Amino acid sequence: MAFVNLFVAQLLLPFLFIIWLWNSQENSRINWILLLLATSSVVGFSLIVGAQAWTSIYLGLLILVAYFVAVIKSLFRLPAHWGPIQLGNTWQKKVTTITYIIICLCFIPLNIFGLMGYTTSHPSIELQFPLQNGVYHVAHGGSTPLINYHNIHEAQQFALDISELNSLGTRAKGIYPNNLSSYAIYADTVYSPCSGRIQKAVSDLPDYIPPNHDPKHPAGNHVMIKCKEAHVYLAHLLQKSVLVDSSEIVSKGTPVGQVGNSGNTSEPHLHIHATRDGVGIPILFNGRFLVRNSLIW
Repeated sequence: MAFVNLFVAQLLLPFLFIIWLWNSQENSRINWILLLLATSSVVGFSLIVGAQAWTSIYLGLLILVAYFVAVIKSLFRLPAHWGPIQLGNTWQKKVTTITYIIICLCFIPLNIFGLMGYTTSHPSIELQFPLQNGVYHVAHGGSTPLINYHNIHEAQQFALDISELNSLGTRAKGIYPNNLSSYAIYADTVYSPCSGRIQKAVSDLPDYIPPNHDPKHPAGNHVMIKCKEAHVYLAHLLQKSVLVDSSEIVSKGTPVGQVGNSGNTSEPHLHIHATRDGVGIPILFNGRFLVRNSLIW
């Protein structure tokens, strides 16, 4: 059911409105602007809020290109007069215009709320990205719950969930495979994002086959590193893969384990968050504040 919702929000609705815009024959420029706003808000939602790694980042790029092409083509059919919003003479046209209005009222606020999560004024910590030799995608990240469900938890409010992309631009072979090795990030080496002392290291918890999970041990196998004034957590690691022990001092870039699927997780990915005095703080990588659908390579 979740994938059906994803398909509708990320692919069906955007392409439907792009086709609508491509074939637009509006009665006034105000109606055309209304259609443009509706299309833009649906396309924007799919790219800002949608989980691109499920349907392929290449499809997201295709949607964006198709959108701009449709906008340019519709400009050649731009009505000559402005005029008020016209519902139309037929019931079909009335329904269409009302649909535009409803879509705008629903999706424009969602886009604004999503974009608000692209920045933060909180003091941050600069870290080295903990993964190498791949193209990585942020599944959850940002400063609002719409693009980062961790944001509702104070300690994890700026947490990141990171997946790896395969050659098709998706995070796995298939929609939701139960073979852990089908996930591109599975067993990738995780490197210490900072120099510091290991405060905690857990390595003996089992990895689960999706959608099974372990709510009793939310972090699963994990490492906690004291980096200057902050604690950095790397979670959901592969069983028996953790290479460091508590109280050990590590340098930035030291291998600490591998990505697994232990703990309270839906699929293999790397979870990272940082806290200062128990409160979550933003993480920057090369000065970047990563949000949903950010790419790192």
